[in-house]
Formats: sequence, C-alpha cells, structure tokens
Amino acid sequence: MTAATLLHLAQELEWLGCELEYYGHKHALAGFPEAGPLWDTFRDKQRGVLTTTDKIERELKNAVRYNPTQLVGVDYPIAETIETITGLLTAVEDIKHTAVFTVQELPPQVRAFTKMIEGYLHVVGPMSR
Repeated sequence: MTAATLLHLAQELEWLGCELEYYGHKHALAGFPEAGPLWDTFRDKQRGVLTTTDKIERELKNAVRYNPTQLVGVDYPIAETIETITGLLTAVEDIKHTAVFTVQELPPQVRAFTKMIEGYLHVVGPMSR
C-alpha cells in the first residue's frame, strides 16, 4: 500500500459520499421512487461508496497482514499503529452503514474520514510495497 493510494481512495470516498447525499436528497424530494433514472443513479452512487469502502478496507487489512514493518515507521509503536488501523476500519464500517441507511449524514462523515487518513499518513509517513 502506498500513502498516495490510500489518500486517493479516501478522497474518492469523500467525493462519492457527497454525491450520494445529493442524489439521496433529490430522491427524497421525488417521493422515494424505487424505479426510474433517479433511483438508478442513487443506487449507482450507493454502490460506488460501498465499493470504495471495500477497497479502503482491503488496503488497510493488507498492509497489516502482509508486511507490518512497512506499516510501522522506525519511531511509531506497533500497538498504536494497530489501534489506529482498527479505528480506521471502524470508521469504514460506519460509513458503509450510513451509505445504506442515512445518506444525509454522509458528507461530514466522509470528510472526517479523509482527515483521519491524512492525519494517520502524516504520523507514519509514506508507505510503499
């Protein structure tokens, strides 16, 4: 995993999450139709958010599973790293839940997640395989 890949995925998730909320609002204004182009667009955006969260989850888990020494910097303790990764994975699960049940809450949640990723990457430094 590279820092650029993880940051790119977080930014993509932020964009998709805001789009999903926008289309969710339009969907609500239309009376929550379960067919038609608005419904199809809403579902596509929802799938995009869920697919991107799966990619982030996979990147985080692979970083720990395959080479934790690249994950931990010289000065960064492994216990804190694993705790941080656990926090990030919990945030990903929360985003998945929000994307399915309460899309109106998604924009601040995905923005906060991007900041979490940026903060994490700032502390541990660039990672690469």
